[in-house]
Amino acid sequence: MLASRGLARPADAMLVCKLRPPGECFMRSHLKYLHRTVLLLVAALALAQVRDPLPVPDLPGYQTLKCDFHIHTVFSDGQVWPTVRVQEAWRDGLDAIALTDHIDYQPHKQDVRSDPARPHALAQAMAEQLGILLVPGFEVAQGDIHFNVLFVTDFTAYRGLDQAAALRVAKQQNAFVFWNHPGWRRPKAEWLPLVNGYYEEKLFQGMELINGTTFYPHAFPWVEEKGLTILANTDVHGLTAWEYPNRTRTITLAFVSSRDLDGLHQALLARRTIGWQGENLWGSQDYLSGLFQGAVKREGGELRARPGGTLGIQLRNDSALPFHLRVSQAPTWLRAVRPVELRGQSVAVLALTVTKEAPPGSQQVELGLEATNCHTGPGRNLAVTLPVRVVIAQ
Repeated sequence: MLASRGLARPADAMLVCKLRPPGECFMRSHLKYLHRTVLLLVAALALAQVRDPLPVPDLPGYQTLKCDFHIHTVFSDGQVWPTVRVQEAWRDGLDAIALTDHIDYQPHKQDVRSDPARPHALAQAMAEQLGILLVPGFEVAQGDIHFNVLFVTDFTAYRGLDQAAALRVAKQQNAFVFWNHPGWRRPKAEWLPLVNGYYEEKLFQGMELINGTTFYPHAFPWVEEKGLTILANTDVHGLTAWEYPNRTRTITLAFVSSRDLDGLHQALLARRTIGWQGENLWGSQDYLSGLFQGAVKREGGELRARPGGTLGIQLRNDSALPFHLRVSQAPTWLRAVRPVELRGQSVAVLALTVTKEAPPGSQQVELGLEATNCHTGPGRNLAVTLPVRVVIAQ
C-alpha cells in the first residue's frame, strides 16, 4: 500500500541511504529537521501575544483608561468570537471595552444562539485574567439611528422591545447611552426629530463623535450645546489588526477616579473623556492641556543665541499621543521657522530665529503654542504655553 502511493517503507529508506554518499542522508535528515523547526517557530510567533503599552499620562486626581465601547462579535454581524475581542484589546494596549452586539439583528443565529448576554459571559473570564474592564452592553437600532447601551444590569429586560422602549428601560437601569455614528448614511450629521425626542426625555448622555476613522464635524457643536459626552470607537466587525494596524485604533480616553466599572461609569456620566483617532484628538481644553503637560517635556536648560542666529527647543514626548505644534505667540524678536510634528514617544526640535533687534542679556519668554491636531471645539484648538529662558549674547 505504501509503495503504491509512492511512500517508501522503513527498510526501503535504509537501503536508499546505504546506496547514497555517506553525507547526503545526514544532510537531508538535517534539512528536514531545520525545516520543521522553522515551521514551529513561525507558528509560535504567529500565536504570540505582545501588549503594546500605548502610554498615555494620567491627569491630576484621575487615571486615564483607553477604551473602545463599540465592538461586534459573531453574536450579531461581527466576524470573531468574543474572547478574541478581549485578546485584541489587551494586545492594543486598551484598558476597557464593551461588546455591543445588535440586540435586534443576529445574521448568524443559525450558528450561534440568540442571547444578548452571551458575548459578555463568554469573554468575562479572559477579561479578568488579562486585566481588561469588560462593560456589559448592546446596540439597538431603528432604521439608520443606532444607540449603544452600556452598564446593562439585566439583558432579559430588553427582549422584544423597540428602540424607544429599550432606551427607557436603560434609563431605569441607570445605563449610559450614546448615539452612534450621527452622520451615517447621510451627507452630514443632522439633529433628527427622533433623536431630539430622546434627548428631551433624557434617554441618552453621549455621542459617538468619531466612528471608525470617520469624524462628524457637523455634530461637533452639539457636544457643548447639548452637554454630551464625547465617544470615539472602532465599531469593528472584522479582525482589529486588519482594520486598524500600527496604532491607528480609534479610542476613547476616559479619566476615572477608580479603575473599576463604577469609576468608568461615573467618568462617562461626568463627560471626562477625549476622542482619539490616528493623528487627531477631540475634547475639552482642560483635559487636552492636562495630557499635553503630562506627556511633553522640554529638554535642556537655558538657550543661548546671537542676534540673527537660531534657537532649537528640544521637546520630548513620552506618550503615544501625537502633537502638531505651531508657535502662536512669541516676542517680536523671535520667529518660528516652521511647525513641528511631535509624534508619539519621540523627540523633535522647535526651531526659532532670533532677529537682530533681540535685546541683549537673559530673557524669560513665554511661548504660546497651538496644537493644531487637538480640537477643543469647532474651529478651536488646544492652546498651551512653554516657558523658556533665552540668553542673547551681546
